Amino acid sequence: MFISAVDSTIVNVALPGISRDLNARLGQLQWVIDGFLVCLGGMLLVGSGLADRFGRRRVFLSGFAAFGVTSVLAAASQTTDELIAARVLMGAAAACVLPPALSLVAVMFSPAERPRALAVWTTVAGLGFALGPVLGGVLVPNVGWRAVFLVNVPVAIVAVPLGMYALPESRRPGSPPFDLVGVGLSIIALASIVYALIDGVHAGWTDPVVLTVGLVGLVAGFAFVRVELGRRTPLFDVSLLGRPAVAAGAVVILAVYIAFLGLLFLLPQYLHYVRGQSTLFSGLILAPLGVGTLITAPLTRPVVARVGARVTITGALAVMSGSVALLLLLHRNSSVVLVLISMGLFGAMIPLTVTPATGVIMGDLAEGEAGDGGAINQLARQVGGALGVAIIGSVFAEVYAHHIVSQLLGFPPSARQSAEQSIAASQKLVATAGSTVSARLLVRVAHAFDVAARFGFAVTTALLLAAALVAALALDRGRRREGERGAHPPGQPAGRSAHSRPASVSQ
Repeated sequence: MFISAVDSTIVNVALPGISRDLNARLGQLQWVIDGFLVCLGGMLLVGSGLADRFGRRRVFLSGFAAFGVTSVLAAASQTTDELIAARVLMGAAAACVLPPALSLVAVMFSPAERPRALAVWTTVAGLGFALGPVLGGVLVPNVGWRAVFLVNVPVAIVAVPLGMYALPESRRPGSPPFDLVGVGLSIIALASIVYALIDGVHAGWTDPVVLTVGLVGLVAGFAFVRVELGRRTPLFDVSLLGRPAVAAGAVVILAVYIAFLGLLFLLPQYLHYVRGQSTLFSGLILAPLGVGTLITAPLTRPVVARVGARVTITGALAVMSGSVALLLLLHRNSSVVLVLISMGLFGAMIPLTVTPATGVIMGDLAEGEAGDGGAINQLARQVGGALGVAIIGSVFAEVYAHHIVSQLLGFPPSARQSAEQSIAASQKLVATAGSTVSARLLVRVAHAFDVAARFGFAVTTALLLAAALVAALALDRGRRREGERGAHPPGQPAGRSAHSRPASVSQ
């Protein structure tokens, strides 16, 4: 859990270095993040099924070892395409780690001990979120961006042998057959839609390839729903999303992770390119995300018990949207205290939204549907993260390209086109001008990035407010305390026994 949380924040801090060293375009930087998330989201249920059939310990340790190997491949990448391919493989490996991890917790601890074990799980996640940016801020300037992937390797070297010694083996009896058609359709749908969102900015929204891939994604998504509705043992029971409480909980988690990963994609680059902050400074500024999570996680249970899930979720989403709105006040000379406050508030609201939303979903489902509820939770997280980088990143890229093109009219068309797709390329281009012209153009490049980032922050704010409205309208007032009595931690569904299916649920 720790290395998973670290990996979700540390890579974002390294994006400016990756852009500079590998000449990566904005779209390619989006795929460095989304290649991992799309593969992880699409393969989660495969990893869960493999663990149920062939042994959770075996699949967990094999996936962890593969995660270490693919991390080395990412660190050794010489081109952006190689890095993206390695990140895709990292996502596939992580899909074999996260689902059986929580299953092993359920097997190893009795129901009475499980809340304490899951409290450790949640705390370790918050610690990883807090340390990831700081660790990246230390490693990138002193060792290089490749080090952010190599940090996974010592953990795997230690954890795999210890796991072979300490972890028990378990399987799920009577596992249903693999739904390979559902797996294929889900991956095609998610990958195609994300591709269209990212590449549409650079190739044009009317580009035949973008339109075709986007249409393929929509058709695959529709086919996935039809196929799953017709199966006796579906990969993912999409009919559960017809329940208002389940749908509202899923929307909340989806929106939070769209905002979370979208911000993590934008902010490190904003701090580096517009504010001129060092990588270490940027990492320290992002650390309050994890600190805020650690502070409010223990408070979630009593808060929900007092005011209910509906009020807690709606209020926390409103505060979260306000924390992002603070970033609209940023400019080149404003205090970084604004970012610290914004990130601290945002992180503090994550447990107060995701935890009760998880409880709402699980509280609305029968015990036998706990595995499906866990799948909804985990898929909302991973799909939300992938869409956050795609949507927020593409809004930013579109506005940036629109503003920068008018500033570089005196340069060759090919150079301008490269500059539209990368601020690092813009800075290299204007550096070729005379010193006076170069200084003036650098200010304009930073201004274009600043304006584009504000649009991204504004879209994120509006999205969170829309999710708050959905939660306020859709959550059942009469059921809010029943579904949230005790407010389960992320990944802990209601009414689960040690032998029911927890495989798809993870932080």
